Amino acid sequence: MRSYLKYILAIIVSSIVLVACSSDNLDPIREETKGWTVEKMYNEANEQLTKHNWSKAIKLYEVLEATYPYGTYAQQGMLDLAFAYYNSDTPELAIPEIDMFIRTYPTNVNMDYALYLKGYINYYNDNGLLARFSKQDLSERDPKGLKDAYAAFAEVVTRFPQSKYAPDSSEKMNRLVNALARGELFRARYYMQIKAYIAGLNRTQLLIKSYPNTIYVEEALAIQVVAYRELGELTLSQQTQEVLNINFPQSQYKNHPWVFQDMPWYSFWRS
Repeated sequence: MRSYLKYILAIIVSSIVLVACSSDNLDPIREETKGWTVEKMYNEANEQLTKHNWSKAIKLYEVLEATYPYGTYAQQGMLDLAFAYYNSDTPELAIPEIDMFIRTYPTNVNMDYALYLKGYINYYNDNGLLARFSKQDLSERDPKGLKDAYAAFAEVVTRFPQSKYAPDSSEKMNRLVNALARGELFRARYYMQIKAYIAGLNRTQLLIKSYPNTIYVEEALAIQVVAYRELGELTLSQQTQEVLNINFPQSQYKNHPWVFQDMPWYSFWRS
């Protein structure tokens, strides 16, 4: 029993030592900035940000946030910190920081930038190094991040139409709509390939309903014609073909039914 108690005590003591050592590792920045005014601390953090010294900038902004949690410098510091997080390859820390800013300071004069930054990070967050080198298309990414990006950009355009960030937000929204529609089409193609016709229909219906003004509606309808036929729903197949012919009189699918064509994943982004 005594041996067991000694073992537990040793663990507790070791834990205390580790915590103390961890605290000591944080001391240099805190010691360096002890007694600094909020202006000096912000200016130093901003200088490191300008120099792209992301690690030092992050530490300074975090101390600023903890030491001076209110006021103009604290508010701008949150946005700068989010930007530094993103550039240090930690976007998972950047988005919560922006969300906190949006919730805490809803009337801040830089709200258009906050929303744009949120959209920008979600737009360019490619979820891994492979995507950067393979030129991964937006449509191949997790649609949640793309939808979050679209929502942020849409808020910039709607709430701040005169903002300098509005034009780029609008342009990226158009790209996102096409990417989301293309992603649904890509999934529909896959389901048709494995003969999951109902799943293929569901994807094409979502595409047509959510992204009716994209160029991918034509192929979505053509897929539906084939899916209904394979399911034995010949009336629905014929009716869908008529809709396709009316809306796309020059369609390649007017006289030739859709067939699956294998496409390497690395070339899909070019379509």
